[in-house]
Amino acid sequence: EVLPGKSVCEIKHSGFNKASGVIELMKHEPFKGRRPLFIGDDVTDETVFAIMPDMDGLAFSVGRRAKGVAGHFDEPSDVRAFLAHLLDDEA
Repeated sequence: EVLPGKSVCEIKHSGFNKASGVIELMKHEPFKGRRPLFIGDDVTDETVFAIMPDMDGLAFSVGRRAKGVAGHFDEPSDVRAFLAHLLDDEA
């Protein structure tokens, strides 16, 4: 299956998407039992945006305001600053 995205074409097995990948990852250590945080900037990320509430997770869009996300970043530099802030809080 070919999915047109933002400046890319993704080729994947039919029946799988990013959401099914996240669901599978969350079943295994070190992700099992944790709260997912997902940041995406493409239409192919919308499947993950849709499942985050069911997983008690948080989703954020970048560049465009996607439906159903917890928040939005205007630019990738905003994402980097957010992640740096999270790391500072951990330290």
